Amino acid sequence: MLTIYPVLIAPLFNKFTPLPDGQLKEKIEKLASSLEFPLKKLFVVDGSTRSSHSNAYMYGFFKNKRIVLYDTLIQQCKKDEEIVAVIAHELGHWKLNHTVYTFVAMQILTLLQFGGFTLVRNSTDLFQSFGFDTQPVLIGLILFQHTVIPLQQLVSFGLNLVSRSFEFQADAFAKNLGYAAELRLGLVRLQEENLSAMNTDPWYSAYHYSHPPLVERLEAIDKSDKKAD
Repeated sequence: MLTIYPVLIAPLFNKFTPLPDGQLKEKIEKLASSLEFPLKKLFVVDGSTRSSHSNAYMYGFFKNKRIVLYDTLIQQCKKDEEIVAVIAHELGHWKLNHTVYTFVAMQILTLLQFGGFTLVRNSTDLFQSFGFDTQPVLIGLILFQHTVIPLQQLVSFGLNLVSRSFEFQADAFAKNLGYAAELRLGLVRLQEENLSAMNTDPWYSAYHYSHPPLVERLEAIDKSDKKAD
């Protein structure tokens, strides 16, 4: 699905067009080349047809990598460098192997879920404790969903912590490439247009958000600047 969705399914709902030749394309290609990122295609997606939400992402396996820019991102950012800084952040995820780590972690979690369901499905004592003399698959699924809820909360919290750490690392990666000022402007611009919470309580943020709020990200960039000084 990771391969099929962006190539066959996503184009059914959005229009993907090649990024026109120009300075922006040249800057992104230069950045990708400097990081040895195997960029094959650059697309612009018409996200504005559904919302003003702006973003950029990359996909593809091995040597067939593609980068997609929301048209809203291009419209909202006043300078090309802000867009390139956002791309530098995304490429940081690739360079630091965050995508691979996340993919492997999700496969492990999926395997553990199937294993846990098998244990519940085959537990005669568990079914009997709920008043069932037989072991229907549907009932087993319901019991598994209820018994795993506390564990799911812990796993979700752990995944959020890891995801937040990855975001800070990707920001630092873009900053180390010389895009600190542009990244700050780009993040502020995205936050304003996407209407996301900018400064939530740190504990609430850590538990509920997979991405740190804007204030925390800007503070992290500023801290790294001070350390460098």
